[in-house]
Amino acid sequence: MSVHRFLVTASVDDRMKAWLNTCAYANWIEGRENRHGSETWMVTVLGEHAEHFLEVARQVNATVEEIEGADDTERYLLRVGEPGSGWAESDD
Repeated sequence: MSVHRFLVTASVDDRMKAWLNTCAYANWIEGRENRHGSETWMVTVLGEHAEHFLEVARQVNATVEEIEGADDTERYLLRVGEPGSGWAESDD
């Protein structure tokens, strides 16, 4: 069973819409202030629910980055949203 680790950046209203539509299967762990002046939340989702989670994020205009690796090898892969709109700096 795979577990996806996502960083979700959105306005409070959009984040709450996403939470309401995913709270049955997504673990919204912790939110932290980001460089945009809003919050980014770490969310874990079982693999079988990952596509639905990403579709909900698209519908509410959230940015989702997937965390791959750990420690010094950790990187953030943009899954939903525009480059530079999430937690990580844009590669552009």
